[in-house]
Amino acid sequence: MKNRDRILVVDDDPDACEAISGLLDQSGYAVEAAPDPAHALARLAEVHPDLVVSDLQMPGMSGLELIRRIQARQPGTPVILVTGAETQDLCTGAKKYGAADCLTKPVSPEELVWAIERALVCRRAPLRASRRASAA
Repeated sequence: MKNRDRILVVDDDPDACEAISGLLDQSGYAVEAAPDPAHALARLAEVHPDLVVSDLQMPGMSGLELIRRIQARQPGTPVILVTGAETQDLCTGAKKYGAADCLTKPVSPEELVWAIERALVCRRAPLRASRRASAA
């Protein structure tokens, strides 16, 4: 079985949340789901996810604000945003906020898993370097 990186999925659309969660579970990840950003922030301290996959446009709090709050609570946690909007401007803005990636719906399973793997590898690289430096 693959690694059991913990991923928190945040989407106000129950069908999308279930589909992404199911795909990631089948891909070997430990998955937690939240129906909105408020629940995601509450689960953040309990779950300590290795990565967050979130819808960009949700009522009450945008994915951009969610990134800001996640980074304030758990710096370095990669966030991949998924949006139904067909505009590259939103994704460019999301990366300025610290998104590891921004994908447009409908996202293919391969594209999502690839983006997650890439973000997790990038997250691990500084950790490995600091471990080697402290061991020397």
